[in-house]
Amino acid sequence: MKSYTRDEQVESDVWLLHEAIDLCQEGEQFYAQAILGADDYNIKRVFIHMADIRKCMLTRLTPLFTLMRSSQARPMDSKTFHQQSSYKHYAKAEHLIQDKPLPQLIAVLVETEQQVLTQLKYAAKKTKNKRVAGQLAEGIAWLQMSFDTMKRLSVVGN
Repeated sequence: MKSYTRDEQVESDVWLLHEAIDLCQEGEQFYAQAILGADDYNIKRVFIHMADIRKCMLTRLTPLFTLMRSSQARPMDSKTFHQQSSYKHYAKAEHLIQDKPLPQLIAVLVETEQQVLTQLKYAAKKTKNKRVAGQLAEGIAWLQMSFDTMKRLSVVGN
């Protein structure tokens, strides 16, 4: 098992945090748009909650990212981060939201949110920074509750 130097661990934590922030930003943007097109009250409520959780996570994670990034021995430029984060998790849902087949949309969102939760849990597990792990764990708990609500809606809708 390889042991990491402090600089390598900080760099790894910065990347993990960057990926978590990207997931939150993409999710917040998706749900902010989805709210506008949601007619069903229960769905709209879940979408609002999903957007709010991500907004809250971003307000807590972004300052940690800035702080950790400034403490890196070899800070990476913004271009490097943006080139690495081109995958769109919500692309399939964005496509479906136009056509509005609600059961299909919810099914895709359940699948997407499961992937997002898995990635966030991985980041929380791998980071050595206790503040980052704590903030991620709190956000994950809130997202898990909303995810469970969304899953129940998908069962009701079928």
